[in-house]
Amino acid sequence: MFENLNNLIVVLCRTISTRQLYFGEHPKVASLTAEFLSQLKLFCEEHKMEKLFIGIIEGNLVFEGRNLVGPSIVGKQFIRFADKLHCGGFSFAHQTSEEEFKALLNLTSELNKPVENLKEGRELLVSRDIFNIEIAHHYLGSSGPVSRDQQSAWQGQDTGDFLHSPTLIYQALFDSVAQAHGDVMRGNDIDIDNTKSVSEYMLHFTQTHFSDMMQHVHYPDYDSYTVGHSVRVAALAVYLAHSFNWSKEVLLNIGTAGLLHDVGKSRIPEEILYKPGKLNKEEFSVMMAHSQMGAEILMGQKNTTHLDVAAAWGHHIRHDGSGYPSQPKWAIRHPITSLLQICDAFEALTAARPYKPVLTPHMAFAIMLKDKGGFNPALLASFIATVGIYPPGNLVKLSDGTKGLVIRVGTKIDRPTVKIMTTPTGEDIPPDDQYQVDLNTPEHQSLAVSKMLHLEG
Repeated sequence: MFENLNNLIVVLCRTISTRQLYFGEHPKVASLTAEFLSQLKLFCEEHKMEKLFIGIIEGNLVFEGRNLVGPSIVGKQFIRFADKLHCGGFSFAHQTSEEEFKALLNLTSELNKPVENLKEGRELLVSRDIFNIEIAHHYLGSSGPVSRDQQSAWQGQDTGDFLHSPTLIYQALFDSVAQAHGDVMRGNDIDIDNTKSVSEYMLHFTQTHFSDMMQHVHYPDYDSYTVGHSVRVAALAVYLAHSFNWSKEVLLNIGTAGLLHDVGKSRIPEEILYKPGKLNKEEFSVMMAHSQMGAEILMGQKNTTHLDVAAAWGHHIRHDGSGYPSQPKWAIRHPITSLLQICDAFEALTAARPYKPVLTPHMAFAIMLKDKGGFNPALLASFIATVGIYPPGNLVKLSDGTKGLVIRVGTKIDRPTVKIMTTPTGEDIPPDDQYQVDLNTPEHQSLAVSKMLHLEG
């Protein structure tokens, strides 16, 4: 039950995040809206419920007395919206209409100032013709607000292990980047502390489940690539930095800087940012301004670090000092900015974009190595050795016909460890029976990767 509920709330939170970035009738918003309403109806039918009620206590989502740990972390924008309505939870009736849910989504984007009280919040929903989505009072005990001990009993036990759910981790990362971009577009302050906390979850997860993380970060929808790009750059940067045995504090700062490095794009017009073809000279000039604007935005925020600003400013400055924005010759680049620049370029080359074909990692490395003066040579060499020709998270086909997921890079960059997921004839292997093959070991010398599969679409 709780796995289905977690998935439902992830879709809800993803829809709210996406609405912060795009207009209400955008195809991506419409698609997620349909998915949420379908899952809501199915969940209510399966559990014989007229309504699904999600409570909120001190920033935590709760359901039937249980604290929903993962959804509470990925649902920050949902929780912030509840605070603006002075409510303690939302009730979604199984017959909630598309029009009502879209009206609620519009409200999440348009409501900048909190209402005065719950009554005003309820009147606001009714004024938008929202009748099947209701807001509730804050949870109260028999004699007023619950005590901390009572609240612990109400929240119950944690449901699931958030740190082992790549879906929830990715949604938390996506939500934090989308929230930052949306806040900038609306003229609000960025919640830097939330971004840092999400960066910490990413740090814990990438240390042990990097392949799962990268499998979820591939994005086929072009409209999400600005946000997805920042998530993948951050994950790559943390993964590389972790191989250097840098301190946890440095890794957290790198993750946060990676998530925020493209925040300046929130001020680039959509017709340029998502243009399906190549930008002309004038359009590219506008696009180049995102680096400086991002640095200026972050300089005006509380709790940012020098690295946050430097990453936004310098991720398009080349190792030889060229690129953009222009900088004085005496300026010295921080090595972490150079690291993020490499991750940014690699992600851009290997990702699906509307204006270019997907490149394999091998092709991307060839381009980057030929670009003399483009990248810090030592860091680029370390990046290639750490990520490999077949990076973790990619699906591959082996020479014997089996298919699997790359788990980690081997001592030879073209011979990774692969979790085998199908038989040579293409039949799926049950998860409990899947096994790992280390192509570096003598017993598997006859095997090799023959093809990367995620590129086939």
